[in-house]
Amino acid sequence: MTMAEYVERIEYHLGLHDPDSIDAELVQTERAVTAAFQELKAYMRTPTDKTVPYSTRIDLLTNDIITRKVLSVYPSQPRIGLTMSSIDSGNVFQVAAAVNVYSQIGQTSSINIDPIVTEMAMAQVRNTISTDFQWKYDISNQCVYCTHRDPRPAFVTIHYVPEFQDVSEVTNNVWIDYILRLGQAFASSDWVD
Repeated sequence: MTMAEYVERIEYHLGLHDPDSIDAELVQTERAVTAAFQELKAYMRTPTDKTVPYSTRIDLLTNDIITRKVLSVYPSQPRIGLTMSSIDSGNVFQVAAAVNVYSQIGQTSSINIDPIVTEMAMAQVRNTISTDFQWKYDISNQCVYCTHRDPRPAFVTIHYVPEFQDVSEVTNNVWIDYILRLGQAFASSDWVD
């Protein structure tokens, strides 16, 4: 919601919405909404994700990420286990053989597990024995440093807690409702006089 939408709804609930009214009421209601937003934004800690182009130094402000807390950074399209090299796994053929199981009918026949399970098993081995992605958040310079061995991903996803700068950035319906209620309480009291 924009500031004008907050003001309109609050003034309607307070019975102040009059097209011929003076601008003083509008200013008071805007101040009440701003005060409610400032009061509540310290509690708005729902994380969000943003996918950005990979670089060894990702400038958060350039990518429209305003935060004080980065929770994780990961490739947006991680490689699956079947693309691992012999360096990653040592002996890929032993790993592949390990995901075959013997049937209960007899010792001579064997069946393959679903290909998706095979891919998951290979990915688990690959991710267990090699580290391919590391990152560090530099809060002073508002950037993330990350390293990735070749092949490097085209994009990475940053999981972070946004720090809202304007009331219109709030999209969560619960917080919109809280801003409306607290803004209405502030607007109806004498604190803005």
